[in-house]
Amino acid sequence: LGYGFCHVPATPGCHALTCVTWRPRGTWRERLSQRFVGGGPQLRNPDAAGAAADRFRLRTEAAGIVHLQLGVVLRHFGRYGVEC
Repeated sequence: LGYGFCHVPATPGCHALTCVTWRPRGTWRERLSQRFVGGGPQLRNPDAAGAAADRFRLRTEAAGIVHLQLGVVLRHFGRYGVEC
């Protein structure tokens, strides 16, 4: 389990994305509990995962890579102020 962030393309079509994930490191006691029980430390404010200015203060470890295949359709985007 972890957190990741990537940009969704603003062009129509199929896109292959790679999202690098990370998770909070936690204390040695939390890591030991995670190994035997599962779960793990979570962010109190998940919005910090998307804010680059807040992430540098977190103690984290790599959690793996997620490969995404996205199909983007731009129908009616103009109604919502999205420019392509």
